[in-house]
Amino acid sequence: MNARGTIVKAVAVIVALLLVAPSVSTVSTAQSQSVFRVGWGGTSLDTFNPFTTYAQISTWITLDIYSRLVRVSSNYSTYIPDLAASWEVIGGDTVRFHLVTNATFHDGVPVTASDVEYSFHLASEPWSSRAANVKIVESIRVIDNYTIDFTVSSIPLFFALAASNIPIVPKHIWSNISDPSTYSGYPPIGSGPLRLTEYKEGQYVVLEPYNRFYYPWYLPRVDRIIVKFYPDVTSAANALIAGDIDAVGPYIPMAMRNVLVNNPGFKVFTSPGTTYFYIAFNVDPNGTGNPTLKDSNVRRALAYATNVTYVCDTAWHGYSKPIASVLPTSNIYYNPNLKPYEFNLNRAAEILDQAGYKLGPNGVRASSNGVPLSYTILVPSKFPEAVNAAQVIANWWKQIGVNVEIKTMDTGSMSAIIWNNVNGVVRLGHDIDIWDWIVSPNDVSQFDVFATGRTLTGVSDSGYSNPEYDSLYEKIYNASSMDEIKNIAWMLQEILYNDLPYIPLCEIEAVQAHSVKFTGFDYGWPGGPFGGDDWRTFLNATPVATTTAQGGNSDYLVIGVAAGVIAVVAIVVLINRFRR
Repeated sequence: MNARGTIVKAVAVIVALLLVAPSVSTVSTAQSQSVFRVGWGGTSLDTFNPFTTYAQISTWITLDIYSRLVRVSSNYSTYIPDLAASWEVIGGDTVRFHLVTNATFHDGVPVTASDVEYSFHLASEPWSSRAANVKIVESIRVIDNYTIDFTVSSIPLFFALAASNIPIVPKHIWSNISDPSTYSGYPPIGSGPLRLTEYKEGQYVVLEPYNRFYYPWYLPRVDRIIVKFYPDVTSAANALIAGDIDAVGPYIPMAMRNVLVNNPGFKVFTSPGTTYFYIAFNVDPNGTGNPTLKDSNVRRALAYATNVTYVCDTAWHGYSKPIASVLPTSNIYYNPNLKPYEFNLNRAAEILDQAGYKLGPNGVRASSNGVPLSYTILVPSKFPEAVNAAQVIANWWKQIGVNVEIKTMDTGSMSAIIWNNVNGVVRLGHDIDIWDWIVSPNDVSQFDVFATGRTLTGVSDSGYSNPEYDSLYEKIYNASSMDEIKNIAWMLQEILYNDLPYIPLCEIEAVQAHSVKFTGFDYGWPGGPFGGDDWRTFLNATPVATTTAQGGNSDYLVIGVAAGVIAVVAIVVLINRFRR
């Protein structure tokens, strides 16, 4: 063990000792029967299987059901203990985790290092949506029941993508599942501070404290958490106004903002955004959409014929900002040098003229072999702003000889068209879609969406394939420093900017609202407390009547003793400095 590893281990031991100290925060009896209700508007829960879900609400609901090795802090630059009470770096490429010894799954079975190893095995399977997160893991070695080693290609990415993201599932349950790739994961059995006690498909889930959780001060400040599903954010916001729920995610409709702002019963706020909308073109070499979209000249002309700034100002009522990257600006790897293509209809028409797309008597251009530039844009009906954006964009494209039909539908119907599965073979079957991504602030796995072959996994809605991009993307998983990761990430964004499988549109400001009957939320968390990324929201939701008796959970597990606070802060700084 090197000197730095010894220091980190010693520091981690001190952290572990502080964590078991009694907390001065006490939950008053007045809140013992309280219920916190959150409404989610948009894509509903798809599965409880954390290795196959792509729905943000599914991830959010299970954030506190399943433990992770570590948790992220609100600035996404430091990591704090979760299932791993402490850790140390050995030999420059191996991280040794020392697990808490009192963790049990919700069925009472102890959590061991074998469960951790098995969970990472599932995450690495080709069918797993988490596969990109664990590409940096080269080997895993179980030392004993509560000690496990990970040899990795990049320690910074390992913590950002894997240690803080891979949910730990019970091996004694999952190993008996014949096909984990199709397993619904219901009922979800984890070892986190929340357990699921009730679920009505398409309607709601009920979460309650798991009173045997290994860090008792993490337990929620309310007796029950109910997450209700709504078809869109407008319905969810109306439910908030009606008093049916206490908060709305992932955002409130901009058109309803003033109604809520002027009502003293609600707090309306804006948090850093993690969601952006985009236009995706079907460039899949084997796709069945209009083949003219595979011509980069066509995509570039359409980019010049899209006034992104105007779309953001009008469709989203000014509560969004134009972006030119596949990462939102809150992501620490965002490339700020990229700007949206200049809106220039004349330039767009010139590009199409030079590429041989002649204007026909019907006002629609066609390729030299007679294929018209006539496209269908699929848009989720639950996002009225995106529908409005599509209509505005269609009008601009019509002016350069491109015909557009807009089809709005539920996301399930969209998925069936986009990822057209015929006898087990998946080919993109659409022309264009407008959809959204929610990207965590330290996540580089978004780049995996554009790697060759991701159509088959139901991730890529463009079917983009570029050997140069693939080669550069693979290098990011061997990066030895944050600066190296950043440099590669910037180059990847530049390639996508030039090749245009996407036209990024608008980053949505996280405008959210909650009843003033509750407090304890971190409004500075990227995506906001109700955006689906903040793992502390359900734990910290506190009825206002009890706030005087509450200390509130914090990133650093503040114990309430001045000396303890100073020690913990100092320790976090030391660990953070070492990782850099």
